[in-house]
Amino acid sequence: MTERIFGSEDPEKRSYKQLDADFKRAVHNTDILSNVVGELVSELNGMDIEHIKRCISPDYLPRTPGLETEMHNDSDEYVIMDNLFSITIPGEKKIDIMINIEAQGDSEPGYPLLNRALFYASGIIFNQKGAVFRGSHYEGLRKTYSIWFVLQPRKGEENSLVRYPLVKVTGPDMNTGRPEDCNLLEIIMVKLGGPQDAPNRAFRMFNDIFLSGFKGEEYRNRLRNSYNIEVDDTTLESLERIGMSLGEEIVNFQRRQGYMEARAEMIRDRADIMIDLMSELGLSREDAMRFARVSDDDRDEVNRIVDEKLSSN
Repeated sequence: MTERIFGSEDPEKRSYKQLDADFKRAVHNTDILSNVVGELVSELNGMDIEHIKRCISPDYLPRTPGLETEMHNDSDEYVIMDNLFSITIPGEKKIDIMINIEAQGDSEPGYPLLNRALFYASGIIFNQKGAVFRGSHYEGLRKTYSIWFVLQPRKGEENSLVRYPLVKVTGPDMNTGRPEDCNLLEIIMVKLGGPQDAPNRAFRMFNDIFLSGFKGEEYRNRLRNSYNIEVDDTTLESLERIGMSLGEEIVNFQRRQGYMEARAEMIRDRADIMIDLMSELGLSREDAMRFARVSDDDRDEVNRIVDEKLSSN
């Protein structure tokens, strides 16, 4: 969502900035962060939640400090990520992981969301040189996760999860494997849809945290009793605002979807009328377009559909 905050400060952009700030505040809560990464980060799967908290915040802080989220390039262009964390899993072979966590309101922002996630993850990997390792010591490269919570997924994709790991494919049969030496990058899309339709505990928790619609002590008790998550008053207020903001955004998103679907149907109808007028009455395309009452804004789209239908007959 961060890229939408640049430019003039109109009300919609201010709303997205507030949503960004509230999401960041919520995710930095150590209880929330521990539960989220415990479900999504493969290296933490199956671990006790208290052990995960120690990996994230060895000092048992209620809020987990994050890393620098601003990335620059040589052209002095920059992006600001929502959240970036570094966690360490102790053991005989210590594992260090970088985790980027983003919230995306609209699933169709005008570009492929996966491309943006890949850009973020690649930038995090690039920035490790000089900060995590130096010179040619690429063996010190840390695995990077970029986790995206899609809050308004496409219809039919609600409460689903898609992983994009880095994999090794070998010939001649092009067998796919995932050996340790290429397990350094993974993008995860978590597409929410409401707790009532959640297929498992993980999605019930994700939806309860970000989309539940609860308020006040009911919200706090739900998180405490169901997931052992404690939130302070400030975090609780942020979660409530996220729910209210998304409720408004979802309504607006559904309205936009409904408008686009109705417009597409209208354009198809106009194209059918034009084809009938041209074939049955012998009207020219221009006259048929006028009789079908095609507006100037719709001319190109209607013409395209007419051409497609005529070429397929």
